[in-house]
Amino acid sequence: MGRRRTQLTLSAAEQSTALRLLENTHDPRVAERLCFALEASTGRHTLEELARRRHRTRATMQNWLGRLEAGGLEGLLARAGGRGRATPMAKATIQRQLRTGLRAGRWTSAAQVAAWLRDRHGIRRSRKSLYYWFQKQGLSAPGRS
Repeated sequence: MGRRRTQLTLSAAEQSTALRLLENTHDPRVAERLCFALEASTGRHTLEELARRRHRTRATMQNWLGRLEAGGLEGLLARAGGRGRATPMAKATIQRQLRTGLRAGRWTSAAQVAAWLRDRHGIRRSRKSLYYWFQKQGLSAPGRS
């Protein structure tokens, strides 16, 4: 006994929306998912066949199908939220103050920068972490030329 064909029902409006989006998108991620939705709605393919056609795993097809059934085309195309939380070091004001202070020679060591961040902004960072931010900003660490 073979696997069942994928039964996905897209209304005529959803199909026309999918086709319109497919014609107008420049995002390969969106195009791939729309093609999946349109192929799955024909009822001619199993998830295994759809996976082979898309060069994806069957598990990915199952995930996409679940998102499509739960949230429609919007659910399928929605991007997952970010992971974790953003570091306060990435705030523009802190980066600006850090750049200005480093260029002015305000600090002579990474430990002094760490103390400033802790006292002024309540941010605790290791010395090693600060070197990462110096490099990211294209700045040399305090005390280095």
